Amino acid sequence: MKKYILLFGLYLSVLGLNAQNSCEETLKKAEHILFKESPFIDQSNLVALLEPCVLKGNAKAENYLGLMYLNGIGVKKDVNKAYSYISSSADKGYANAQYNMGRLYKYGLGCELSFAKAIDWFKIAAANDNQRAAYSLGYMFYKGYGVPQDYKKAVEWFERSSDPMAKHFLGVCCYLGYGLPVDEDRAIKALLANETVNSKTFLKHIQENKKVRNERKIAKVLKKSNDSTYIKPEVLKKVKVEEYPNPTAVNELEGNWNGKLVQYDWSGKHITRITPVAVDITVVNSTVKIKLFIAEQHFEVYGKFIDGTIYIENDVIFALDKLYSNDPNEETLDYTIFTLGLDKKEVKGEVYLTGLVDTFIASWAEYGEPMSLVLKSKENRTTIDEEMLLALASQEDQFIKLYPVPFNDQLTVQYQLDIAANVSVELISLNGVNKTVILPSTQQQAGEYTYTIPVDLSLPNGLYVVRLMAGDQLYTRMIIKDTNN
Repeated sequence: MKKYILLFGLYLSVLGLNAQNSCEETLKKAEHILFKESPFIDQSNLVALLEPCVLKGNAKAENYLGLMYLNGIGVKKDVNKAYSYISSSADKGYANAQYNMGRLYKYGLGCELSFAKAIDWFKIAAANDNQRAAYSLGYMFYKGYGVPQDYKKAVEWFERSSDPMAKHFLGVCCYLGYGLPVDEDRAIKALLANETVNSKTFLKHIQENKKVRNERKIAKVLKKSNDSTYIKPEVLKKVKVEEYPNPTAVNELEGNWNGKLVQYDWSGKHITRITPVAVDITVVNSTVKIKLFIAEQHFEVYGKFIDGTIYIENDVIFALDKLYSNDPNEETLDYTIFTLGLDKKEVKGEVYLTGLVDTFIASWAEYGEPMSLVLKSKENRTTIDEEMLLALASQEDQFIKLYPVPFNDQLTVQYQLDIAANVSVELISLNGVNKTVILPSTQQQAGEYTYTIPVDLSLPNGLYVVRLMAGDQLYTRMIIKDTNN
């Protein structure tokens, strides 16, 4: 009897080994089709090829089939099926699928968008030696994408990853001094050892000594004494800013203004560019009309003034040269202006218009780098010195973070409270017709909060405002709804 049991066990083992060998051969055939560089390759038989191994529970086959449904390769695109197959593979411990789960949650594909779950899956995949997951975590910290922006944490993840893009961004951080001391030799070494076109492109910036040239451009602006907005070169970090006792009314914004557009790095702490601007504002009924001159570009801007912020109604897109390009085909970036959060401030007896410029970069599907405006009346011939610029243009991270951009069937709202407060959050169309309550008035303790809500598909495309009340403080941020995204 024992002999028959032993033989039966050996028979099952052989069957399992043959099945495993069979799936390995099948996966090799599938990979040959998937990765063959030919626009004429027939991918229609991939599902039939992979399904037997999927039915046997092969994790790698499940992940491949999920990616096919995710991207519409050989099958009709179906994000729900993609999630189902990739999730099953990830639960079996397949690291590539665990990384893909992070991507699915990051973009809300086949599941509720959740940065917390995306980060959890990226960490699980990174712990299982998936290098792309470690890079993805670094990138999220680099830009503050779903997490508090932190160059040091970004560098930590880049250093843990052997992914080419992680090595690239580590070289960039070394060159710019983001999260670690400036080390040009280390930057060159990292970029030269990397074969990506991104690193080859960025190496040109080092060869041209781009960082020093950019710093000199800023210094030149600061020292241009014949400029009506001359800024002293010495940096004074803090100046007491006295705001008017009441919020700025829209009619107080009217007039002709000169000044600077101040652009920052992703941390919002370091000035990377200063561009002269001119802004002429008139108010007709409830419409704000603006003539905007920036970087030798002229725009007619129309907007609505709501809660102390001008919400731009027409498409206003200005181009700026990229300070450091990682892509040889992307030397400039187009910025769409969402809002101008202008407010009157008084410093040492002088009146200024200052505030945040909220922009969107369509090619990235992300918000642009932090920017501020510092303006004074054209009739005021006195200069804006560097002390004033630093005080007035001080750039803090946006209180509200929104994802994805544009949004469609769901929207994630993220914010952080420093103190306990009664909080309410609403999504309102710019015309005020459509309103969705994200969070009814609720007492919340200090901490970080994230809400992901389904969005009524019947809501029309267009501009929407997320309006957040925390105690007696109002915060707003604009976002686009686009069903074609």
